[in-house]
Amino acid sequence: MKNKLLMLLILLFPFMVQAIEPDTLNIEEILITAKKVKNGVETPVYGETIHLLNPHDGGEIFKFTPGFSVVKKGNYAMEPVLRGYKFEQLNIQFDGGVHSTNACPNRMDPAISQISVEEIEKIEVIKGPYSVRFGPVFGGVVNVISKRPVKKNNRMVSGYAEGGYQSNGSNYYANVYAQIVNKKWDFALNAGYKDYGNYKSGNGDTIASSFRRFGYTAKLGYNINKNQRVQLNVRQSFAKDVLYPGLPMDAIKDNSTIASADYAASNLSEQFLSLKIKAYTSYIDHLMSNELRPSYGATHALTPVEARNFGGRVEAGIKTGMNSILYTGVDYQYIWKNGVRNRDVYKNICVNPPVVFDPPKSFVDKVWQNSNKRDLGLFAENKWQISESFTWQLGLRVDFVSYNIKDPEQDFSELYGGDIKPDNKLSPAINSILTKDLGNGLRFQWAIAMAQRTPDLSELFINHLSVGMDAYEYVGNPNLKPESNYQTDLKVEKSGETVNFYVDLFYSRLKNYISAVVDTTIPRKFMPCANPKFTKKFTNIDDAYMTGFEAGFGVMFLKHFNYKLGVAYTYGQNLSVDESLPEIPPFTINTALSYSVEHFEAVLNAQIAAGQNRVSTSYNESTTPGYNVFNLYLSYSPWEFLDITGAITNMFNVNYVEHLSRPYKNMDYSSLYYEPGRSFNLGIRFKF
Repeated sequence: MKNKLLMLLILLFPFMVQAIEPDTLNIEEILITAKKVKNGVETPVYGETIHLLNPHDGGEIFKFTPGFSVVKKGNYAMEPVLRGYKFEQLNIQFDGGVHSTNACPNRMDPAISQISVEEIEKIEVIKGPYSVRFGPVFGGVVNVISKRPVKKNNRMVSGYAEGGYQSNGSNYYANVYAQIVNKKWDFALNAGYKDYGNYKSGNGDTIASSFRRFGYTAKLGYNINKNQRVQLNVRQSFAKDVLYPGLPMDAIKDNSTIASADYAASNLSEQFLSLKIKAYTSYIDHLMSNELRPSYGATHALTPVEARNFGGRVEAGIKTGMNSILYTGVDYQYIWKNGVRNRDVYKNICVNPPVVFDPPKSFVDKVWQNSNKRDLGLFAENKWQISESFTWQLGLRVDFVSYNIKDPEQDFSELYGGDIKPDNKLSPAINSILTKDLGNGLRFQWAIAMAQRTPDLSELFINHLSVGMDAYEYVGNPNLKPESNYQTDLKVEKSGETVNFYVDLFYSRLKNYISAVVDTTIPRKFMPCANPKFTKKFTNIDDAYMTGFEAGFGVMFLKHFNYKLGVAYTYGQNLSVDESLPEIPPFTINTALSYSVEHFEAVLNAQIAAGQNRVSTSYNESTTPGYNVFNLYLSYSPWEFLDITGAITNMFNVNYVEHLSRPYKNMDYSSLYYEPGRSFNLGIRFKF
């Protein structure tokens, strides 16, 4: 306890004597980036930070990013949560416009899991609905930028090979990156393998968390001339034997293929500044089973599901005045999902004594009911440099959305009158951002927006599957309305050579917020003898709001030291029933003290989370206690060709659980999903 208090004082002391948000970063639309007005609602996560922290999963990157939390169902495929917005409320994409989706109804395979962390150059974040150019945005944008080949040390061929070991779980990983860069063309290949075992919690309990994953990405680019480029990108990942104790089943395999093609041109004329064209497709092949679960003794369940996306975007940048640029275009996305759950029932345990079936009775449950969604969007965004210190950005967007369900289950069809035809949706969005530079690195920004999110396929068409954090079956609702977000942000930031700080206050009024409530007219369909007896149905909450803040501070001192502190808090309230909105992350502090010289860097960081006692009783949400976790990261480069990294994570072996982690389901005993205890990690990278 004394050691933990000492570490806490070391990390918090600089806050008492002086007062960063990362440098503002404009979203790179993949290929050629025009110089744009800085937009303070954008914040980056850099590849150098990712390499040092060495997360094993795309979602894990966000565990220590201020304003973010993660949903964890296993040790693989974590999902980011921004200010309480999650899943389809966040627009998660790759390289400025490539989209993918989950095939699993329980989201074992979210989009963020389909990219290897080793290939990430940086991650860009827009907090709030303040973008119209990259698809519909409700709560924010997460844009994952993969590495683009860049010549290093004037060498045509370069790259690296790396590997490492982590003691908690006996985890191994290896990765190779190679690139060829010529004046006219370039090619890059990244390939990696991970084999992670079951880790132990701070109490020494073994936590089901193992997985294996292989993935690769190939990127080929050709520079037509100095201001035109074409690029092809193919990414595949193959995950096997993934354990998800927070879900009813485990994944036997999760295979994904994502491909995209791009054309970009800049400075085509004095007025025609840029043209960008993108096309992409993705396919997810997912298979899960309950073979390792207690329920397997009575029922053998095997669920093959698949999902497909394809789409694209066209955008033009046009100079509309001496100090004005208009970005306008069109984008399209098609999402299709299908699959079944095959059940062989060997024993009816709802009667006493249980009845054994020989041969077993076989059933087929329709998971997605062969459903699809189409979204055609038109957008325009103008940036005005009104004066040397004053800028204004105005964005407009409208989406035309339609749905189809081709193979409905009989009981689902009967629930909604026998003819399911969801209404076509017209979804508008508008945002405005005013930025004033006050001098000496001080800047003020006011952003305001209205955006809508149309329901996803699970909210419309899922049929009696346990897709929430509780034990209820959920049923979709084809009559859902789009949810609306009326949001404003006020931000002040100061950027200096040694001292930086920012404060961002936000308020979001939510209309027709999509959630799920118990419907006592719909009994449980599967295992009717089990609790709970009724089903949750997706519905619109008339009125709700979220409000909160992020604040950060950073200082460089004594030449080699850097201290950062970030805090985040979100308060969510369901005004219709006067209770908290569910699944809101608690007040969290992230802080880090680093020391850096030419060949060596050390970072001591901590995450301090308060207990979350504001929970939704109607959602059956449980409170969680707070925790303090400390980590030490080291990096040493004795020669130009060699990097050595080491870490001690969860230094004091704290037994803790994050609020948004799913509790155990269909396991031998009930438990929360505890985080890893102490681990000693070592990594080596050879560069060529």
